[in-house]
Amino acid sequence: MGFRINTNIGALNAHANSVVNANALDKSLSRLSSGLRINSAADDASGMAIADSLRSQASTLGQAINNGNDAIGILQTADKAMDEQLKILDTIKTKATQAAQDGQSLKTRTMLQADINRLMEELDNIANTTSFNGKQLLSGSFVNQEFQIGASSNQTIKASIGATQSSKIGVTRFETGSQISDSGVAQITIKNYNGIEDFSFQSVVISTSVGTGLGALAEEINKYADKTGVRASFNVQTVGAMAITKGNTADDFTINGVRIGKIEFET
Repeated sequence: MGFRINTNIGALNAHANSVVNANALDKSLSRLSSGLRINSAADDASGMAIADSLRSQASTLGQAINNGNDAIGILQTADKAMDEQLKILDTIKTKATQAAQDGQSLKTRTMLQADINRLMEELDNIANTTSFNGKQLLSGSFVNQEFQIGASSNQTIKASIGATQSSKIGVTRFETGSQISDSGVAQITIKNYNGIEDFSFQSVVISTSVGTGLGALAEEINKYADKTGVRASFNVQTVGAMAITKGNTADDFTINGVRIGKIEFET
């Protein structure tokens, strides 16, 4: 039995060439429709990798620009709020200057002080309510806030805004200290606390006994803080030290009025 193979070399070559031409046409049409030279890794593998990297970086930079705009918005919000506070402070200064002249009576000075108190409340209200996206800006909590403004991890800026409450700005503060071995009496007087009259606090015994320490003095001062505008805090430190090798305290051992109980020491 015989076999015969029918073939057409010319037709096969024509088909192969048509396939190549069709692929080239598809590639050209794809580039024309997308406007891109590289549409897939088959076009240019290394070029595709570079393009993807640049595309990712461009997207990141776009978000970094938005972050920078957010930072600018935060600072502008805080700036406008502080500008309003400055206007309030200017008004307070004007009223304080008005009250300082001797043509004012106690009654008119009291009225001016009432106006100043209302302005101080408004000042504190601005400090406590100014916020951006839920973040308090002027309360003192906006510290070392970081903003990503670049594509790399180290391309950041930090911003801090101090507290602007009336208790944090324009405060006159003084400290005093002394060593107490036994006891003494503290007497404090504020001169011209309302522009005319003096104010004397009740005498307080300062000693190492319970209820007569610096805490009692601070409590007496803070009791009239709304009237005088003066607040006090205290810090008690023990001066001196002694090495203990062995021993124990009494069963009712107390420190600053707090019962500690018996403590045993062993080397």
